[in-house]
Amino acid sequence: MRITVEKRIEISNKIYPFYNAFSMDLLFYIAIDTLFLTVVKGFSAFQISLLGVVPTLLCFLMQPILLKIIGKTGDVNASRLGTFMLLVSAILITFGFNFWIIAIGQLIYDISFVFKNMESIVLKRNLVYQKKENDFFKIRGQSNTIYAIITFFIALIAGTLFNINPYLPMCLCIMFCVITCILSFLFYEVSDDKEKINDKVEYKQHKSKFNKVVTLGLLSNTLFLGLVVIGQQDSKLFIQYQLTDWYNTSLTATYLSLIVASSRIVRIVLNLIFNKFYLKFKNKISIILSSILVLAFAFIIIGAVVPINTTCKMLLMALGFDLIIPLRDTFVIYIEDLLLSNSSSDEQQRLFTKMELFRKGGKVILNLAISLLLLQVDLFYIMWLFLVLAILEIAISKKIINLKK
Repeated sequence: MRITVEKRIEISNKIYPFYNAFSMDLLFYIAIDTLFLTVVKGFSAFQISLLGVVPTLLCFLMQPILLKIIGKTGDVNASRLGTFMLLVSAILITFGFNFWIIAIGQLIYDISFVFKNMESIVLKRNLVYQKKENDFFKIRGQSNTIYAIITFFIALIAGTLFNINPYLPMCLCIMFCVITCILSFLFYEVSDDKEKINDKVEYKQHKSKFNKVVTLGLLSNTLFLGLVVIGQQDSKLFIQYQLTDWYNTSLTATYLSLIVASSRIVRIVLNLIFNKFYLKFKNKISIILSSILVLAFAFIIIGAVVPINTTCKMLLMALGFDLIIPLRDTFVIYIEDLLLSNSSSDEQQRLFTKMELFRKGGKVILNLAISLLLLQVDLFYIMWLFLVLAILEIAISKKIINLKK
């Protein structure tokens, strides 16, 4: 019996949260990546740092080629290709016997997300066809919640599995990649020329306004996610240094692991809260998220300087740390929705390719700038820099909201 277009879209929308969550990153590997590369592969800190910079720069240079491939394959096939590339990268990283093979695996990993970003375009287009545009955040939110729950449990068991056999977490990582490759064949994209024509007409009528919104959206995305990723990394290190000053090595390790575990729980809770209230606060969600980011860095700074007992100082800093990472999930959905709602169908592939490359480039530039600053100043002043940049993010969010009115 032939399956109707409507039925295929229903199936695609139902599997999307699991398909996207299972392939949002290399599950299990992200929990033991530095441990695996140092202990198993014997890499130095410099080599690991190099893995984070060189592949990203190559990814930038390959943008025209990647965009052409996406244009030829279409959004669904691009997503499937991205999922398959994740599997290839996991295999190369796991079984690569020298630095260069693993570097190729890292490059394929970086490129895979350029292709996988097309998933959101497909989902949005299907929902527009069904006249259920408001379900975009609901479905993307479900995906983030599933990912948050999975990574929480992985964080609990990854270390134990690594101690049993260092290759065990990586084998489970490959298994998840295989599952997502299978699920990708249930993913479906509607093709509706009438919707595309209407989309082009509306876009042309408001092109100037849309261009400004999209430009600021890309800037906001690059800055916000750079602050979240680098800010979380450096604030964790800053908190570790503070704990070392207050406690012995054993207590420091215990408290730090509890703080990291609590951030996973907060991530799940905040995902559920934002999923429930997103539509109510949709127009102001970027300012809300940016304001929470400001508070997060403020709590970390206050916890380090206020003259109170060490337990209260630690709890304040832990609260700041716990608030950073959960903001990423909701913000990514907000930006995707913003770009998709303010661009024509013909431009969406190019925009989402740029979004991913700018995101990676922003992380590299911010990381490099902070590395150079740390040669001259203490990490405490970097926390102040994050706070100032987070305030700047609020200003950009306000400008976007004013343009959308």
